[in-house]
Amino acid sequence: MSEKTLSCAQFSDTASLIAEVLRQFSRGASAITLDGLDEDRFHSVALPLGKAGYRCIFGAAGHRFVPLAATSQHIVVTATNDNFHFLQPVMRLMREQGHLVSEVSCRDVSAATLAGYLKHCDVAWFEWGDGMVIPASRLPKYCRMVCRIHGYELFQPHLLQANWQNIDEVIVVSEAMKARFSELLGENLPASLQITVLANLTDHQPATQFSARRNPFHLACVARFAPPKNLHMLLPLMQALVRVDKRYKVFIAGRVEDERMYYSFCQLTHTYGLQNNIEYCGVVPADKMAAWYQDKSCVVSVSYHETQGMGIFEAMLAGLKPVAFHASGGLDEYLPNDYLFSDIDAAVAAICAGNPNPQQYVAEGLDLLRQAQLRESYPRLWQPHAHQSPLFSILIPTWNRERYLLPAVCSALNQRDDHFEVIVVDDGSTDSSLAQLAHLNDPRLRIISKAHTNAPDTRNHAVAHAKGEYVVWLDSDDLLHANALRHYRALLARFPQTDVISCAMEKHGSEKQFYAMINHPPATWLHQVIHGNFISNPGSCVRRALYEKVGGYDPAFIRAHDYEFWSRAIGEAQVMFTACCNISYRVHDGNLTGIGKPVDMSWEYRIFSALVQRYPLAALLPGHSNKAREAFVAARREQLRLQSAVDNLCIVIDAINQPLAALTPMIALLARQQDRRFTLLIVADKPLAFVGQPVVIADTLCPQTIADFAQQKWPGQYYRSFLLQPGESEPQPRQAITQLKRAILGDAVMPSLFQRL
Repeated sequence: MSEKTLSCAQFSDTASLIAEVLRQFSRGASAITLDGLDEDRFHSVALPLGKAGYRCIFGAAGHRFVPLAATSQHIVVTATNDNFHFLQPVMRLMREQGHLVSEVSCRDVSAATLAGYLKHCDVAWFEWGDGMVIPASRLPKYCRMVCRIHGYELFQPHLLQANWQNIDEVIVVSEAMKARFSELLGENLPASLQITVLANLTDHQPATQFSARRNPFHLACVARFAPPKNLHMLLPLMQALVRVDKRYKVFIAGRVEDERMYYSFCQLTHTYGLQNNIEYCGVVPADKMAAWYQDKSCVVSVSYHETQGMGIFEAMLAGLKPVAFHASGGLDEYLPNDYLFSDIDAAVAAICAGNPNPQQYVAEGLDLLRQAQLRESYPRLWQPHAHQSPLFSILIPTWNRERYLLPAVCSALNQRDDHFEVIVVDDGSTDSSLAQLAHLNDPRLRIISKAHTNAPDTRNHAVAHAKGEYVVWLDSDDLLHANALRHYRALLARFPQTDVISCAMEKHGSEKQFYAMINHPPATWLHQVIHGNFISNPGSCVRRALYEKVGGYDPAFIRAHDYEFWSRAIGEAQVMFTACCNISYRVHDGNLTGIGKPVDMSWEYRIFSALVQRYPLAALLPGHSNKAREAFVAARREQLRLQSAVDNLCIVIDAINQPLAALTPMIALLARQQDRRFTLLIVADKPLAFVGQPVVIADTLCPQTIADFAQQKWPGQYYRSFLLQPGESEPQPRQAITQLKRAILGDAVMPSLFQRL
């Protein structure tokens, strides 16, 4: 088996690249890395390779593809200091189920490398709460993230450095640990974070034969020299035992972590005259532990903080009787009280009672560890939710997007979920958009064509054709992350009352920016909507019945139709937010949203006006006095009016197609306006020295000529241009500009004197 690297630059078309990858795999390649695969081309390549049984498992400088069955998960695992010891049984179970497990070393891992794994896995598992979970949780979230916390991190400052908002589930082994974790995070504990108590899987095997030379006076203590292990407590215990019988001796196995503690322990052993009763054995290899236990009768634990006590259970499976200090941390959730002591006399009595029946502790240890049940419980942490319900409909409205449509559709079809449909609704494109999809032969894809109208009407057509219980919006110039539907399915399984899920987004391209990276469980957000649109439409997941309940998108809103819909739905819907980065958002000149360019904010003004009419102010602004509410409404209305830039108004007079005699009354009309906050522009095909106003010379009344003038007048700002018609048909001609501005904001009828350019 060999690994191959292919340069994408050597292939002029995607089809030949795919053919070469498949050829290399058929010749026995175990993995193929594609160098120079950009974000758009990746989706076009990943779709056919996925259908052929190959999956990308890493993507940074290059994208690495390997054979992986559609039913198998790719699980990335990391461990603090690369200590995978406790994780071995879990990884073995993952692999037994057919999943691909990638062990990622924490040494010298860059953020780009880590993101390259996280973006191309189903589940990321972090062993310990003070290692790779910290940098990983600060990256954009692409996959399910699970962190298993052991006891000591709960008393270290590193744990608080992680962004727990990005973690889906925390695993602890005791209710005591769960309480400590919750207490530690306090108000910063995310409401959406699941904290699950689950015992450790273990490789410890029960003893089947017992040595006849088991010494009733030999005790085992498996502990490292570290403060929580409290080994100094062995000294008074051994003093008390020696007073009963000088043959008692404890053997300690474990590494030295605290040199001062070890030095002090050795000194006190001699001071107390116990050098013949205490023996330090150092680190005993795992495969030698069974033999080490054979001549010992009891296992002694003196830790002051112990969670599950896996060392105690390992000794029980070897036939040793447990005698453990009743420590905090959760040990009493696993070990019966009969084996716990809180004073020296009780421990001495338990040890002196001996171990006449080692088989009893083997059987009891097996029962208490519950390994068979745990092997059934653990897979829930990485298995996707059952697909029977609900069906998702990924809806892609499009119009003249020949450059972007194919990667968008491929990203939808690349979903790692297996219960969805993709519907493309074409709004009468005049380019080759649909031709780009002609080669896609996929039963999950439906393409619907309609006469050209506008974006909101096209969205309504998409909803009408959807069969899914939930629809997921994908704009035809964006990309949907492969884990999006699985993530939504998991959220809906946990929060079935959810009507809308709004996700995080990343900016498409090499220079990443990220938006809306917050988590919040489902809630009613009526109090928030008056402050502006806070629900991200790209990638949003919406219960289809919500459209039947509150109506679809308003075709009159050529911009902000999503906000207008949310403003009506918010009174009925339970909306939740996820920090999962499900959308790669492409910024370009054709965007309707306001990211990266000035936009027409008059639509927001109209939505605000409708909001204060639709809902009681007490519901929109709870906790405020009536006077404060009215003041807020007035201030917000004025703020939106200013943001609408109604004063950035270019009134154009056509001096090319009209007689010169008509210009004078038109200029006079504008001169009489009470509102003089506008700019007059005369477009003529020859100089007009007599008018005394700005004149642009052009052969025709060209929109680009007007745009060039306006952009120079209002650089980086939104503006509007209107053509002034001849005549004085308005009842109040001096109010024409005032009436025009009110019409722009939806507060009046558009005056017939003006035609939008």
